[in-house]
Amino acid sequence: MKRLITISLVLFLMIPIGLRAQLDPVSLALKAYTNKDLTKAKELIELAVQDETHSQRTKTWYFRGFIHKDLYKNAREEKRFKDAGAHRQTAIESFYKSIELDEKQELVSECNNTLRYLSNTLYNDAAYALDSNNFELADEYFEKHKSIQSKISPDSDFRPRQIEFSSYKASKYSALFEQVSNEQKEEISSKIIDLYKGVLDIDSNNISANYNLAIHYYNQGVNLIENMDYDVDFELIFEIQAQVMDLFGAALPYMHKAYKLNPYRKETLVGLSGIYFGLNDIEKSEYYQEELKKLESE
Repeated sequence: MKRLITISLVLFLMIPIGLRAQLDPVSLALKAYTNKDLTKAKELIELAVQDETHSQRTKTWYFRGFIHKDLYKNAREEKRFKDAGAHRQTAIESFYKSIELDEKQELVSECNNTLRYLSNTLYNDAAYALDSNNFELADEYFEKHKSIQSKISPDSDFRPRQIEFSSYKASKYSALFEQVSNEQKEEISSKIIDLYKGVLDIDSNNISANYNLAIHYYNQGVNLIENMDYDVDFELIFEIQAQVMDLFGAALPYMHKAYKLNPYRKETLVGLSGIYFGLNDIEKSEYYQEELKKLESE
């Protein structure tokens, strides 16, 4: 196919200029696109971008972007995901090039609108990748999403979307934490903690991040207790118990913050009662149990 396109381009360049104007590959590509013949439109527009004259025209890249955007949509519908990704990337690069060449900025707004659409598809694909526990691919899609957004809207506030992505990613790791071997738990745990702390660096009053981070620390402690072999030396048992207390202690300030932000959430009261019980502070554990009973009676 590439050889055929090259031969076609050479033959096209040999045509006299007057006749060549009638065979302008950009115009022909647009005509094919209008007639919904995307295969032909793609073939013609690729001829154009290889021609020195047409490759310097804004509309060449503008039309190329739309042709590949529609090819992306078709490939996506047909579940040809590899082809879809290639067409999307070509569309993105084409719109960037169109903006670069558009000195009068006649098409910049429309290019940006379509780039915004393509950027959102990347964000959605990042979420789908997380659903499949494909974390590396999810990060790749999300970084591409952010890159496009920063180009078309440099003053945009990306923090809400970063919080959303990181929180969802942490939740997927949390589900995975319960399934992996004990040898893998430490690595997964570090990722969960880093993600929730990253959210709290952006918004320290994020209730979900405070609560979920507290629950993660607490569950780590419970996991150590449940897997403790009481036939081992007392010295090792005391060491494990110290680790458990450290984890419960790490959970406490985050659960308190979640309680402060919303004192009427039952799960937070249960969490505080459980953490204080684990810390052998029975008085405070019972206090939050009573608070829970009051809330439930109301």
